[in-house]
Amino acid sequence: LLVLGFTNGVFGIWEMPDFNKIHSLSISRKAINTVAINPSGEWLAFGSSKLGQLLVWEWQSETYVLKQQGHFYDMSCIAYSGDGQYIATGGDDAKVKVWNALTGYCFITFTEHSSAVTAVQFTKGNQVFLSASLDGTVRAYDLVRYRNFRIFTSPTPVQFTSLAVDPSGEIVCAGCQDTFEIYMWSMQTGKLLDVLSGHEGPISALAFRADGLSLASGSWDNTVRLWDIFDRSKTVEQLTHSHEVMAIAYRPDGKEICASTLDGQIHFWDVAKAESTGSIEGRRDISGGRKANDRRTAANSSSGKSFSTLCYSADGTAVLGGGNSKYICLYDRQSGILLRKFQISMNQSLDGVQEKLNSKLMTEAGPADLIDSDGIDSDTEKHVDRSLPGVRSGDKSNRLLKPEVRARALRFSPTGRQWAAASTEGLLIYSLDDNMVFDPYELDEDVTPDTVRDLARKGDYLRALVNAFRLNENYLIREVYQSIPPLDVALLTKDFPEAYLERLLKFIASIIESSQLLEFHLRWISGLLSNHGVFVKTRSVALQPVLRTLQRGVTRLHQDIGTTCDKNHYTLDYLLVQGKQQAEAEKEESGDITMQDVFASFDDNDSELAEDSEEPDSEEHEERGSGLMDVDSSEVLARA
Repeated sequence: LLVLGFTNGVFGIWEMPDFNKIHSLSISRKAINTVAINPSGEWLAFGSSKLGQLLVWEWQSETYVLKQQGHFYDMSCIAYSGDGQYIATGGDDAKVKVWNALTGYCFITFTEHSSAVTAVQFTKGNQVFLSASLDGTVRAYDLVRYRNFRIFTSPTPVQFTSLAVDPSGEIVCAGCQDTFEIYMWSMQTGKLLDVLSGHEGPISALAFRADGLSLASGSWDNTVRLWDIFDRSKTVEQLTHSHEVMAIAYRPDGKEICASTLDGQIHFWDVAKAESTGSIEGRRDISGGRKANDRRTAANSSSGKSFSTLCYSADGTAVLGGGNSKYICLYDRQSGILLRKFQISMNQSLDGVQEKLNSKLMTEAGPADLIDSDGIDSDTEKHVDRSLPGVRSGDKSNRLLKPEVRARALRFSPTGRQWAAASTEGLLIYSLDDNMVFDPYELDEDVTPDTVRDLARKGDYLRALVNAFRLNENYLIREVYQSIPPLDVALLTKDFPEAYLERLLKFIASIIESSQLLEFHLRWISGLLSNHGVFVKTRSVALQPVLRTLQRGVTRLHQDIGTTCDKNHYTLDYLLVQGKQQAEAEKEESGDITMQDVFASFDDNDSELAEDSEEPDSEEHEERGSGLMDVDSSEVLARA
């Protein structure tokens, strides 16, 4: 097979060497940049870099196996649901996406916004989340019906840059960068309740305290203000900093708040006393690589040395910070020690990844890749394409600027087991729980084919089957598998370890069409999927190829057996009808009286007697009864 992807989003499949076209399909509105084929040749993968699309196509059945699309501009904000199962993201492409935190796949996209999305936030019930945008709207979405059910707007058009929802989900607040005000709405009615004013610069961040009584706002006017939204008569507490406030975050218990400033420091404040309790100097830690147009080295440059996003861990013992850098820093709250630095990308095509630049590419006018030659080339020479085949069209003047590596948003999962980052390359999830299932037993010298067979002979089928999978010998796995009594399958599937579940399903799928033990295989499949349904559901994406293979095998067997059974059924019906017709024909030709005819006559007399017994006249009944007793058997034969 030959697979081709074209610039108009169409791909085609041809059979070689005759070059016969099998089919073609349009799967994207932009060019297809890459194509891959799996080893078995059943699945085709296509990638479109312009829209960030990934598609997996099964060409034999002409169905989609996987269809995913990320944000094709920068991802700007991120939020976890209360149970940690879902992640909502917003991007500069005006789209809001919801992802499964375990599988990393997007399952719903909302496109109601008309400008870049700047903030997203979940409510306490996990069924509703909100998004704020530069188009001047805050929208509420329902994850049950997948719809936008509420739109919050301001009296005058503004651009919202921050968002916060109180723990009860009743109050929605959004800060803007135009009028330096905070707007407050009611979730139930959608009406504007109040406008909080007092900041003298754009609002950079909003956060509600855990009890919902206090709202913290950070601004470029070097202050963090604490608002009591239910009692406006109280004085607004003001926490003054020496530089612009970039991000704020409440500790989960609500007793402490941290704020990052433009000079690269993280300040900690006691909420009750409004006193500073410490700070962390993270300027050197967050310092990233050197950009292409930087005149100074990365160590001496002042750009990108501040945290633009902060978040506490679930237990409040650690603080995570990121910004316009390739690093994300994790600090211990009590000691202020840097626990770990995460590098979010090694992609050399991003600006700010390299620590040192190649001096050969530096000229007096700057980097050679960024020199504009419009002034020296004429119009005719400028539009001539002299690129070689396989090279990007155009000359150096028609360049694409490098995107800058950065982390625009960070959030810890409420479970404390993972955290996510909205970076230039997309959604990054760092987790303590890897996808591989932990198996506490290791292969040792006692696990041999002979010991496996001994366990099977002794009736310890579960250990024998698990040890056979550890040895990974197909003949031994099949031998132990077929030696298990069918009545023991229900008990074995209940206790079968989940670490080997995928391998067992793969094994059954590989032999189900060639083996005659159909009912035995179906018992195993039904027992495994019934007893381990939660495990299969949580890892449905990883197990999808195995489940598809099983479904295909069972469907084919069902069709084959159904066809055979239908043929046998029709053949038997035909033989029965032919037998009856032949018996009746032989009876008419011979004219012989059989004992069946005699018994049939007795049945006729019995039916007449039953009809007469229903009449009310007792005398007639006695006469008929006595007359019936006088009938001799010879009369019956004569009548016959």
